Amino acid sequence: MSHRSPRALLFWALAAVIAVVTALVVAGDLAALHRRAHALGPERDVVVTRRALPLGHRVQAADVAVRRVHRSQAPVGILGAVDAAVGRVVVVPVLRGGFVAAANLTPRDRSGLDGVVPAGMRALRVVVTDSLRPERGAVVDVLATADPRGAVDDNTTARVAAAGVQVLGTDTRGATGGGRAGAFGVTLLVDPDQAADLAAAEAAGVLTLALVPPESAGAAARR
Repeated sequence: MSHRSPRALLFWALAAVIAVVTALVVAGDLAALHRRAHALGPERDVVVTRRALPLGHRVQAADVAVRRVHRSQAPVGILGAVDAAVGRVVVVPVLRGGFVAAANLTPRDRSGLDGVVPAGMRALRVVVTDSLRPERGAVVDVLATADPRGAVDDNTTARVAAAGVQVLGTDTRGATGGGRAGAFGVTLLVDPDQAADLAAAEAAGVLTLALVPPESAGAAARR
């Protein structure tokens, strides 16, 4: 009858202890995962973006996808099916990989510019001269300067005709700028008072744009 050496017995004892400890750790991890899954709630489908969705963009099927997340991880109002997003216009931009909520999109019966103009606001097109050309969704100040051709002296000053307004789009359609070079059209989201002030300022002089940080957006941009 063979006898195992004390060293071999010690080895087997240590192996048994390690096996028991490993089993306990694995069991504990599995239990923790189950508790976490229970706390997070059941999974559900949510719509996420495949690419960034800018203001005014009409959502296409290739723009979005469905992902499974735990219910507690899904913000309130997130859409649950691609069909719920496709064909609607973006009113609040979404970054790539972001959740798409109903609040990001217009109702289905609204499209184009009317799709991004909320109640109480106006979409106003003005012609600006020798200005930077901002991207759609950018926030700008509109500066008004009296037309130097009609000024009585050289002390022409500029004023802010509208501060922190959102750009809905730009164009070159009929952008003559009263014969001035470097003119183009820009459509802005403004309130009624800003619309009236901008119209008067454009008739009396020259408009130009200053790009400002998104944090400077006024009520028009924040809606």
